[in-house]
Amino acid sequence: MRDWTPALALLLLGSAPASAAAAPPPPPPAAVQATDPAAPAGYRDLVALYAAFRAAVPPPVRDGVPDYGPAAMAAQHRTARDFLARLAAIDDSGWPIPYRVDFMLVLAEMRGFEFQHRVVRPWLRDPAFYSTTDLGFGPKMHGALHLPRLPMPAGEVADFARKLDAVPRILAAARANLTDPRGDLARLAIVQKQVEVNVYGELAEQAARHHPELVAPARRARDAAAAFKQWLESIEATLPAHGGIGRENYDWYLRHVLLFPYDSRAIEEIGEREYQRQIAFLKIEEHRNRALPMPEPVTTRGAFDAKRRAEDERLLAFLRDGQWLSIPDYLQHDPEEGPYVFPFERDPSKPGLFDPPLRLHFFFQAEFRDGTPLRAHNLPGHAFDSLQQSRDTRPIRGQRRLFFVNGIRAEGWAFYLEELILQAGLLDGTPKTREIDYILGAKRAARLVPEIRMHANEWTWAEANRSLIARTPKWMAPGDAVAQFDIELYLRQPGYGVGYYMGKVELEKLLAERAMQLGDAFDIKAFHDQFRASGAIPISLIRWEMTGRDDEIRTMR
Repeated sequence: MRDWTPALALLLLGSAPASAAAAPPPPPPAAVQATDPAAPAGYRDLVALYAAFRAAVPPPVRDGVPDYGPAAMAAQHRTARDFLARLAAIDDSGWPIPYRVDFMLVLAEMRGFEFQHRVVRPWLRDPAFYSTTDLGFGPKMHGALHLPRLPMPAGEVADFARKLDAVPRILAAARANLTDPRGDLARLAIVQKQVEVNVYGELAEQAARHHPELVAPARRARDAAAAFKQWLESIEATLPAHGGIGRENYDWYLRHVLLFPYDSRAIEEIGEREYQRQIAFLKIEEHRNRALPMPEPVTTRGAFDAKRRAEDERLLAFLRDGQWLSIPDYLQHDPEEGPYVFPFERDPSKPGLFDPPLRLHFFFQAEFRDGTPLRAHNLPGHAFDSLQQSRDTRPIRGQRRLFFVNGIRAEGWAFYLEELILQAGLLDGTPKTREIDYILGAKRAARLVPEIRMHANEWTWAEANRSLIARTPKWMAPGDAVAQFDIELYLRQPGYGVGYYMGKVELEKLLAERAMQLGDAFDIKAFHDQFRASGAIPISLIRWEMTGRDDEIRTMR
């Protein structure tokens, strides 16, 4: 029996100004409301403009079909430029830093919207953008279907049937809109659509037992997905091979949308050095632990759940009791989380995760042995981020970021925690887990160059995939699900793959800078707590708030 329970999501230099030499500013207020009497003149205008902007981002929807046609997208592009012009009319130069940080967040998201229309244009180039199901395949069209468990409440059946009936119209419109499809992106979409064919087929079979009125709509959706896949198969060999956005555009996006201070050349140089460090330390650990066997993977869901509970509870206690960071009561082990399931593993034609013989991809090879490093990434990493943001009442920072603006910060923090627990001593009693931590780190470093070379249109997806597999030191063979998913995601979402390692590099730079700024008064728990209190924002903005230094931000305006 397949286990469909997904985990929480797995799934951003120079001299200081004179003012930075003084004592750093206080932490940001816990909640900056639009009605806050301390808010400077013009801040309410910023909040109102931001709300109007976010309302304008989704495409128009007509009869259940999101409109990505030329006229609608041209109108949206004009709207994107208009919002940037309206934002430029707001003068934030005299505002306190926390409010100016909010201004930069709004600017970054508005630029991201305009960049989507000027450069990325997935509705023209990326057939996988037209994912009609919300299975987690990365960037996708507005309104992708969340497939419910059956039986579903009777009052929801008719609405879901209407959504299924829109699928053939959506995919017919997609074929008309895709005037500049790319070969790599089409090949990825072919795999995606086969999963959707199987998912809709399974839905039809289940509906026959619970909701017969859904059978015909589910079959029509299945047939439309199959026809779309066949169309892609008929054209993919004729399409331009590369799907990247170009190195110049990539660098502009990093600096002006993600507010990230390094360009692609610097990332390649830093990343190669970090890759060498991970491999060297792994080999030291392997020699040190050469007489010890690597733990065997668990083989049942019950054993997995018990192991994960113990890992989570030990991890949270270590961070809390060791005064590494504040752990709120709401951050706890979730017994329903289960293993993370990749989108194409949700294909009902495939065996379940624990069906023998085990077919363990790279992350399961690690997690089924000792998941502590990955739990550091996901529990006090991504889960904490999600839970904390859901409680953030600030009108701008409390919103979920658009266009991956907080992506490098999110992945950088999560990956930073993997090395934190190693350096802080949590893994001292489990030496083979230290090896696992370094294996994970080497893999994170090995995907920097593939993402950059794909977006520079120097490598195809297949070349990038081979590089990641060849440079990952253990547990990754051709066809590995993690390698397949990673390289697809990084081609389709610029900045994602480099965000893990380079976000950690950026965070470590900030820690060192803050430690030297405060001297003996530096406290790592206070640093972590203040970093997190800044919210889901790029690290360059957190740095501005924590240190008072705006030398990076001045290059990003």
